Amino acid sequence: MTASIAWQALKKHHASLVNTHIRDLFNEDPNRFSAFSVQANGILLDYSKQRVTQETLEKLIAFAKARDLKTQINALFSGGIVNLSEKKPALHTALRDPTTMPLIVENQDIKKAIHTELQRVEQFVEAVRTGVRLGATAERITDVISLGIGGSDLGPAMVCEALRDYKTTDIRLHFISNVDEKTLAPLLKKCNPETTLCFINSKSFTTIETHQNAKTIRAWFESILGVKAIEHLIAVTAQSKRAEAFGITKENIFEFWDFIGGRYSVWSVVGLPIALLLGMSHFRDFLSGAYVMDQHFYSTPFEQNMPVLMALLGIWNINFEECLTQAIIPYEDGLRRLPDYLQQLEMESNGKKAHQVSGFVSHATAPVIWGGVGCNGQHAYMQLLHQGTQIIPVDFLVGALGIPGFEEQHQLLVASCFSQSKALMEGTASIRDPNLARDPLGDAKQCFGDRPSNTLIFSKLMPKVLGSLIALYEHKVFVQGVLWEINSFDQWGVELGKTLVKKILPFLERRGSIESIASVEATDLDSSTRGLIDYCLKIPKTL
Repeated sequence: MTASIAWQALKKHHASLVNTHIRDLFNEDPNRFSAFSVQANGILLDYSKQRVTQETLEKLIAFAKARDLKTQINALFSGGIVNLSEKKPALHTALRDPTTMPLIVENQDIKKAIHTELQRVEQFVEAVRTGVRLGATAERITDVISLGIGGSDLGPAMVCEALRDYKTTDIRLHFISNVDEKTLAPLLKKCNPETTLCFINSKSFTTIETHQNAKTIRAWFESILGVKAIEHLIAVTAQSKRAEAFGITKENIFEFWDFIGGRYSVWSVVGLPIALLLGMSHFRDFLSGAYVMDQHFYSTPFEQNMPVLMALLGIWNINFEECLTQAIIPYEDGLRRLPDYLQQLEMESNGKKAHQVSGFVSHATAPVIWGGVGCNGQHAYMQLLHQGTQIIPVDFLVGALGIPGFEEQHQLLVASCFSQSKALMEGTASIRDPNLARDPLGDAKQCFGDRPSNTLIFSKLMPKVLGSLIALYEHKVFVQGVLWEINSFDQWGVELGKTLVKKILPFLERRGSIESIASVEATDLDSSTRGLIDYCLKIPKTL
């Protein structure tokens, strides 16, 4: 890839811009915003504060076309094998497609199956919310515990937090992902087994953390409800037989499919907590927003294609500007979980070195994703973004409209967002403060600017808007995977850790027994791991 004509043209072009400050680009073109912004689905992307010119964009788009990106986009939507290592399609886009046109995968009309499960979700949600579906002792459901980890937790938890203003039920949702008993134990003390349901979200139904939490909660139900405890367990999985083996009845199992990656599963029955909390109408709006972004991505020329442009700008910053981290800074408390969600989406999808066919790539791929709520960050990490020794591109996200009656508060919020992006771009040099040169702290106060950023503006955080935002980032990640020649849809690094857990866990389960000395038994483990196990085993159970 890096030897291609298109890549070499980008490399040569980048050398010509090394001494160009982003501020200079605005000085040369006072109307730069018009040429370097695009709108789609109620979202505005302003990328004018990136260090790019029209020639940069032309060469980036030429590179995408040389890599036959359009063919790969067509394959994504049509059920082609885009997960090459596992020989699978990746059909998360089909989950939010409201049309009934058949899409045949492995001799099954997957669209028909998706709509069938969505209808089951709607019936279940309506029954629980209206009190038709009761607990085993005929008590109305007041609490739902949602178990999952990775995409099975990050997606639903993020969406429910972001759209909390659209909540239409008094049922309380509790998300549990980690196996830290200090979170689960107090929750079980607070909830009543007779009025609580538990959603077990696990694609494989073997995920060790989720499985352990499910066993603990099943025992909690059984302590009060006995054999009727199983009526309170709901499985969301691609492995229904394993859920049945766990004891869950068929009517309490919601199915999704092996070609839906965990980090893309929020659109599936994994979104059951969202539908329960917001109501099915808002959940369908959420799906609709993603579908509209899908259509934009599929049909819009690259020059105006928002996901493609974001992907190309990311490649420019990572591979040519050598920026290896990316900050996600929403000026919305509701989006506080978005950086965590995008960490998995981007770093699990594209945090790879293996070439999509064979061998390894030599260029940088996914950046480190991090971030947090904007106004809070202004009093913390924004210092590093303005004056640190490394350049960190930023995505700012903000809603234009606030709550009626709180206009002054919201105006300050939006002004804070815009001021940070302006300051990162300009620095103090453009202010031309004559006192700064005479100030003995002038150097300490100097901000050089030339820090790239995107700003994403939407009217307000509604279900459709959030659906479009998430789909936007999904497609950005897909495009970058294609152009970097890696597989965005596998995660073998994650699987390694899961394998080693099963190897180490038996030693920790032997506390107090003669075989508990890890340094004697675990001879096939490295000395560090043996020493850590041994140290834990020697600590008394009670202190």
